[in-house]
Amino acid sequence: MTLQSLLEEYPITDAQIEQYQRDGYTKFENVIPADVLEECQTRVAAAVAAEEHTDILGRENANAAPNPNDTYSQIFTQRVNLWQRHDTVKDIVMSPRLSNLAARLCGEPVRVWHDQALFKDAKTGAKTPWHQDAPYWPHKEKTKQLTIWIAMKDATMDNGCLSFLPGTQVLGPREPVQLADEHPKGVYDIAPECRGLSAKVVELKAGSCTFHNGLTFHYAGPNRSDGVREAFAIIYMPASTIYEGAPHVMTDGRDLKVGEVLNGETFPVVSTD
Repeated sequence: MTLQSLLEEYPITDAQIEQYQRDGYTKFENVIPADVLEECQTRVAAAVAAEEHTDILGRENANAAPNPNDTYSQIFTQRVNLWQRHDTVKDIVMSPRLSNLAARLCGEPVRVWHDQALFKDAKTGAKTPWHQDAPYWPHKEKTKQLTIWIAMKDATMDNGCLSFLPGTQVLGPREPVQLADEHPKGVYDIAPECRGLSAKVVELKAGSCTFHNGLTFHYAGPNRSDGVREAFAIIYMPASTIYEGAPHVMTDGRDLKVGEVLNGETFPVVSTD
């Protein structure tokens, strides 16, 4: 089944672009149209289920099942770059409807950095601490990367929707928060300028999304509900992004040269704007 609706442009205004540039995040309703929402939900959930006994990159590993005593496993079930292993997910990741939104917000053409399924288990899914995304990535310039975070099922305060600290993208990259630590550093430890800022909680209906800059501090609460919080994220980077050589699961072992553009089949340009 072709997801025809994902080939159609999503309308965006200059005011929405300005709001994203100011606040470092924005929200779009029904970015996954109602006629294909159930199909998209099924495709992502099936891909995650098919990789139950793998690591985050889908590599077979008998010991890859979640460890209830591991802090990171308690936060969520994560699978990265599903689009390269599941053609059913590739249609979503390659969607010009989504990537052209990213390009308009970013201000230039974008590549896929990677996708992420982020499933937070019912009752036991722990909070995701305040953090920035871009400091984890081996990109020389980190100011324009952005993530679309799509609610595959309703995302609420009860099950772990995202919250943002508006405008914090201007602070620049800070120390990466070690999410797997039992007691990770708090946001005020690594960015004391955030004191006094009010967090904005963004609940989403299924099929709606947020975009956030890779330097915007964000957080997801624990899942206290009876259902899995199902989210699917696609991370985009400017098409001109340079590889700076730091270790990362997406680049380790690949034939990449420091100082050159991250390109090739793994990091395709997906926007058409």
